[in-house]
Amino acid sequence: MPFVDEQRPFESVCEYFGFPLKDGQGGRSAPVRKVLNNPDGGTVVVYFKLYGYGKFRRALSRMMKSSKSRREMGNLLYFHKLGIPACEPIAQGELRDRWGVLRNCLIITKEVTGSQQLDVFIDELEASDESAEVKSDLRRQIIISVATNLRLIHQHWFYHKDIKWRNVLVRRVGERGEKVEVFWIDCPSGFFDRTGGFRRKHGVIKDLCDLDQLACRNCSDEERWYFLSLYTGKVLGDPALIKLARQVVNYRIRKRGA
Repeated sequence: MPFVDEQRPFESVCEYFGFPLKDGQGGRSAPVRKVLNNPDGGTVVVYFKLYGYGKFRRALSRMMKSSKSRREMGNLLYFHKLGIPACEPIAQGELRDRWGVLRNCLIITKEVTGSQQLDVFIDELEASDESAEVKSDLRRQIIISVATNLRLIHQHWFYHKDIKWRNVLVRRVGERGEKVEVFWIDCPSGFFDRTGGFRRKHGVIKDLCDLDQLACRNCSDEERWYFLSLYTGKVLGDPALIKLARQVVNYRIRKRGA
């Protein structure tokens, strides 16, 4: 990356993406999109995110724990390892003071070309003049992908913690756009439950609730039951499936109010 100053690499990267640091401290940025030139003459589109840590009362904990950018890079690479399509992390960095206290961190990821956030994709799909059959099939493909991959990470005791629709990308493929690819992005808070299952119930319900926050308004009851059936591997009407559905709805109402 030619814009990186070897004497002050972290600061120079932040300045290039439009976030100059003052006194070594900057706030969290919205994702910044940039087109970078490759040495071979081509280009690559990337997204930059900056996190700031300003509360001194948490300084001691920030000396011991890894940064959000490091965790996010590790989580995205873990998704790739499991075979789950996810955005590709290119670089991450941390800025610490002389005492080792974390002040800022950043991550740069490669754009998933031609994709849209799930919420935007569904809105545009429903507003299109495509047939009901095509719309239903595309929605079904998305449900299968998300449910299957969510079940996979939970089987490995990993929980996303922020798998909202905006953190799921969809891209149409095929000669007529009849297929979709579904990618996961933005996972700085994901974690492994290393307590022997103590945090499992909360992790499962939280991830399912995050998805249902918009699904309850944009999906039919049939689609939502189908999703849970795929996720659990249980048939419709199974008491365990019904119990889980109630837990998700109750959690959503309690936390989100709707």
